[in-house]
Amino acid sequence: MSGSYFRTSRNIELSTIYFLETSLASDWTGVTVCKTFKEVYASSVPLPIVCVRLAETSTTRLEIGSTTIENRYLLIIDIFSKSDAQRLDLADYMKDKLKDGWVHYDHSHQSGDNSVLERTVNGRDWVTDWNTDGKVDFGEAADEKDKFRHTISFLVRKSS
Repeated sequence: MSGSYFRTSRNIELSTIYFLETSLASDWTGVTVCKTFKEVYASSVPLPIVCVRLAETSTTRLEIGSTTIENRYLLIIDIFSKSDAQRLDLADYMKDKLKDGWVHYDHSHQSGDNSVLERTVNGRDWVTDWNTDGKVDFGEAADEKDKFRHTISFLVRKSS
């Protein structure tokens, strides 16, 4: 593999997106996975949509006086659905898929081609804590894409 290598935070986000894209493609029909709200609110992208993004990283020392650190990555999944039933089904599906962990990939671009991602397996990503899991209620005047919205946030740790 040659070209630009991505750092751990970016690899966590991209590995999670790739895992959910491939899982949804085999288990659901017509669900779009993206990583920005700009993509979500594009008029060309129909519901349902799953938006996955890395929100923050928390770092702790494993022992006092040690330079070894452990990072936990806060990932947020926003689900934009066509109905309350679909919102609930997709939320349960996400948690069921993520609870068993997924393959962690180191990503890079091919030399001279930034449009293609190459992936190399480098461990697993694991959910350590579920933080939030609930409906986002914008009221009756909500944008169509926000009417049946759900947010799940959770901490992830990478293992070898």
